[in-house]
Amino acid sequence: MASPLISAGELRAVLGRVVVLDVRGEVVDGEPRYRAYPDRYAAGHIPGALFVDWRHAFTDRDAEVPVTVAAPAAVAAEATALGIGEGTPVVTYDDYRNALAGRIAWVLRSHGGDARILDGGLAAWLAADGELETGVVEPAPAVRPFPVHARDRLIDLDAMRERLAVGVQVVDARSTAQYTGAETHSRRAGHIPGARSMPYTELLDATGHFLPPPELRHRLELAGVNLAAPAVAYCNGGVSATVVGNAIELAGGRPAEVYDGSWNEWGSRDDLPLEG
Repeated sequence: MASPLISAGELRAVLGRVVVLDVRGEVVDGEPRYRAYPDRYAAGHIPGALFVDWRHAFTDRDAEVPVTVAAPAAVAAEATALGIGEGTPVVTYDDYRNALAGRIAWVLRSHGGDARILDGGLAAWLAADGELETGVVEPAPAVRPFPVHARDRLIDLDAMRERLAVGVQVVDARSTAQYTGAETHSRRAGHIPGARSMPYTELLDATGHFLPPPELRHRLELAGVNLAAPAVAYCNGGVSATVVGNAIELAGGRPAEVYDGSWNEWGSRDDLPLEG
């Protein structure tokens, strides 16, 4: 399986032959929690990059749970409109610890697409003397549509229950405070029973790059993650959980799944168990 990452130097070599998506935004404690920054994109982005608002791109706008991924046909239609067709290579980047770019890349990959994350984001591009352009690039629809693909490695609540019933390990990508229940961004506090705590920020270095594979293995195993066994990662909205999922892959583990609804869903329902 191809690496989920691409370096700034590798991107420079293929620029113009890949669709580049600028996914800048962040998640904050205030309201609104979920933010996107098209103004920063317009002020300077990797040449040819398109801006995608991670809060809405490939999501079901009518879902009760925030940023829930849309049905496969809707994902395919939106990808096609962005110029992403069958077999089109895609590179995503952000300035938020690979989490937002990771989310968009994970959605595309889980629907059969070819998407990688610029490791280290925009800062890595600038550190490699990458140029920026201003303004807004308008997408041209793909000539060969993105195929409708059965979803893989991205699961809903029913599938999450099935995984728990057979003992699949669960990994919580949120902060330690959220895992223990000292802090919450949902109605209830705590974590999914039996989940291992692996804050996603501990899998990255100070520059926002993923740690080297040996260090990723060490940190994941220290958190109790068995790299040889199936795993499901979750966070609040299925976003930073992709960092954990990608880290497991980079560390040589079995391909992980991400629980789409994550704590936004689990923490808002009284019929689901929790520990704190």
